Amino acid sequence: MPLKFSTESLEDVAKNLSLASVKPVYLVVYASAVEGRMWCSDCRDAEPFVNAKFGDSGKTATAVYAGSKPEWKSPNNVWKQEPFLVTALPTIIKVKADGKWERLVEDDVYDQAKLDAFVSG
Repeated sequence: MPLKFSTESLEDVAKNLSLASVKPVYLVVYASAVEGRMWCSDCRDAEPFVNAKFGDSGKTATAVYAGSKPEWKSPNNVWKQEPFLVTALPTIIKVKADGKWERLVEDDVYDQAKLDAFVSG
């Protein structure tokens, strides 16, 4: 399964991204689901693009939920802190072989050309 949802601790997610033997490695940060769907409309719009991209590319990604709307809006939300530094949802984080973290953010995630370039580059 190219996109898998993680139930790991925040620390384990960060460690697994940094220590992955094959790079780049990807993390998709979505809004949490409320009543069966993500509360963030950009996340809902991006989901089919992300699923198709990782399904077609042969690359894998881990996905996590950043919390309910009140949890996300908190300045103390754990995904807004180091090393993730997520500023908007959805965000795809790419950890490259040189250890640098790059991000594709919000509506850029469902811009097919930008998503293709980010995952391919």
